Amino acid sequence: MTAADDATRRAAEELRAAGCQALDELRDLVGILRTAPEGDHTPSAAGFAELIAESVAVGIPTELIEEGDPALASPVVGRTAYRVLREALTNVRKHAPGARVNVRVEYDHAQVRLTVRNAPPNGTSRSALAGTGSGLGIAHLRQRIELVHGTLRAGPCCDGGSSVEATLPAFVPTSESAV
Repeated sequence: MTAADDATRRAAEELRAAGCQALDELRDLVGILRTAPEGDHTPSAAGFAELIAESVAVGIPTELIEEGDPALASPVVGRTAYRVLREALTNVRKHAPGARVNVRVEYDHAQVRLTVRNAPPNGTSRSALAGTGSGLGIAHLRQRIELVHGTLRAGPCCDGGSSVEATLPAFVPTSESAV
């Protein structure tokens, strides 16, 4: 970085920046694969019914269909799926009030697939609620899911509703699974 010519200095700076980014990404991955910290009480797939009940209680007609055995999802996958469902239902509350929501979770030995699909909104979005949050919920979920080699698709549907679909590997090894 102290070389005499500009090209060498630029190349060294690019290499340094790439190394820093790689270390940051590695730290994120290690953080996800570790056992949940003492303060992380994020429920797993077992908490889906509670999220559905909360949605119904605030006037969002929501149905949950589960296929397969939730025990097939490793703990980190269950917590990640819970976060996806929580974010998707929060977005429906903010941007599609009154819309009917269908949640489908499919568990098998290879993967867990979570689909949250809402119909077009029945009411007007409450601007105060719609404007809350960072606007990065889906982007942050996408990063978390990609770190465990899953995929996330989110966006509008042709009928005016929207959908969020996460496909996760059923098993992600962590220190929890070694116990």
